[in-house]
Amino acid sequence: RNTYQASLPKVLRSRFRLVEDHRKGRVCADPALMHRSFPNLCRSDNLKAIKIESVPDEVSVLSMLPERPPRQPGLHRDGPGAVSSGSLGYPDIASPKKRGADGEWDYEPSIHSSSCHGTAGAHSDFTALLRGTDSRVGIAVLGKPGPGVNNVIHGLVDYLNLHQRAIPGTLVCIAMGIAGLTGGHSFELNAETLALYCNQGGCDLLGQSEPGDLKTLGDFAACAKTVIEKKLDGIEHKVPTRVVGVPASTQSDLPMVEQTLGYDTVCKMYASLVGNLATQAASSGKLWCFARIPGRSISHIAAEVALETHPHVVLMAAELEQQNLGLTEVTQLICNIIEARSREDKQFGVVLIPDQFLASVREMRRLFEEIDQILQVCPEAREAFDSHDFGLVLSLLPPLSRALFQSFPERTKAQILSVIDEGGSQKGKESLDLSFVETEVIFQSLVETELTRRVVLGTYKGTFRAITYSLPYHGRAAMPTNFDCDLGYTIGYAAGVFVDSGYTGLLVDVSKLKEDVQDWEVGGTPLPSLLTLQDSPEQADRPQAPHKIEPKSRLHYDIGLDEGQIIPEPAQRTLISPGPAQFEGPCAGMKTQTLRLPQLQRVRQMERTQQLIEELKAKASADCPPEVLQAVKR
Repeated sequence: RNTYQASLPKVLRSRFRLVEDHRKGRVCADPALMHRSFPNLCRSDNLKAIKIESVPDEVSVLSMLPERPPRQPGLHRDGPGAVSSGSLGYPDIASPKKRGADGEWDYEPSIHSSSCHGTAGAHSDFTALLRGTDSRVGIAVLGKPGPGVNNVIHGLVDYLNLHQRAIPGTLVCIAMGIAGLTGGHSFELNAETLALYCNQGGCDLLGQSEPGDLKTLGDFAACAKTVIEKKLDGIEHKVPTRVVGVPASTQSDLPMVEQTLGYDTVCKMYASLVGNLATQAASSGKLWCFARIPGRSISHIAAEVALETHPHVVLMAAELEQQNLGLTEVTQLICNIIEARSREDKQFGVVLIPDQFLASVREMRRLFEEIDQILQVCPEAREAFDSHDFGLVLSLLPPLSRALFQSFPERTKAQILSVIDEGGSQKGKESLDLSFVETEVIFQSLVETELTRRVVLGTYKGTFRAITYSLPYHGRAAMPTNFDCDLGYTIGYAAGVFVDSGYTGLLVDVSKLKEDVQDWEVGGTPLPSLLTLQDSPEQADRPQAPHKIEPKSRLHYDIGLDEGQIIPEPAQRTLISPGPAQFEGPCAGMKTQTLRLPQLQRVRQMERTQQLIEELKAKASADCPPEVLQAVKR
């Protein structure tokens, strides 16, 4: 696996420049709120999206013009924020001198220092090629591990060791994320160590941490101290820094990002495992499998796995909230499909459940809140459930919640109480980590109860036998697919470009991923574009509406059956086992189906929108004088 050579897009392998891209990068609409939240970014004007684009070959014709004034080689900049590069993608730098009468910037050569921590950072003189200064780039993992992170490191190292540099750059690995930043734990990466992790899964090279580990201002001060000691610039405490983020998330739930690093790998891993379970269920002919896979409220992984394997039931949180379904309606939905298949003598199937699905069920949200209130005001209840005595909690619950909680298996009761005791529910449903709750066992129990009721009523005459399977952590350390190897390598290389170019507060954004690697487009989106900004109540002197950027939910309508008929009706589906991810051969380059489906859906929506516009124009123009129509046209 170490022999696989990750590829770069053509734009990074040729002469390129960095230009401001006004089509992307939404930020808070309130300038005052933005300035209070990100004063350094506002002062340095780092709130614009950046796009890397190739420099046309025709530019070289200028060298043939007579009487051209001499200039220093390698110092040329095209357009506002545009940085040209050498033949292998190493950009040159210049800084604006003044704005001319035509509104364009004039540029003169200058020296920029840049760095980044958090994902990729450096204390570097960008003109290291000219001055012989060593570039030092720091990298840390903030969050859970995911496939492709080692390829980000590989791409960054290759960028720092371009042969144009007089002195190769140095990559400083911050060990254990936040703990390394606050404690000063780091090591310099060499080629021998990197070779052991090339194209491998996991994050054991760097370790990991959670962003929530930064709890106090003292922790930020400790990070700044480490950045200075390691000769890596920082963003706070008057330490100039360059921060570039890497979109690595197995959930692919970052807004304005086409697909995040690691999503391709985990989807193919879970599709292979669910396909194996589907084969087992079909082989037995009398077995239903309730499988739980990772998935937040957006359920992107569940959507892709469903498209790959065609399970008979896929519980989508977005659909649940849209149709305002409760736990009873969801249980009835599953039982109706089981009954429909039973009438065709098909006593088997697969039910796919995201592990955060319960957080979207209204009865469960109410139950979580009520249990949280009980645990807050009644310490005896906490002591009782530690010994698996749920009597006190049950006695304090309202009748409806008591009946619901009492119907759960004993071990799931203990899991729910433990999760609420540790995380609480007062901050909203997203604060609860339900990955430790066996949601599949809960639904198996509810379905068995409902089918038993139907048997007593005589409406269901089939059999029901079920097994449960949990897949919460199988994909995070999986060996990355070729796609994620290329994507991670490209992201790491581009992060180095942004750092050396003096940009900060950017998230690397690679688009057109459904095309070949050489046709990918690379840019950067301002990090504030991904955040929800709101004044705290203590500091608000007037009512301030939050600037919300909702997480993308592009996959929900694409898995529907109303327009595209992407997959058959639930009762008529034939289970598919796609097999494991391939690293060689014709299937090695296969990409996720959800990369194509949103574009197809948007095309249909645009066509329908255009049709409605034409109909509206036709109706509005009826009986209108010609002069009115002409005025409207103007």
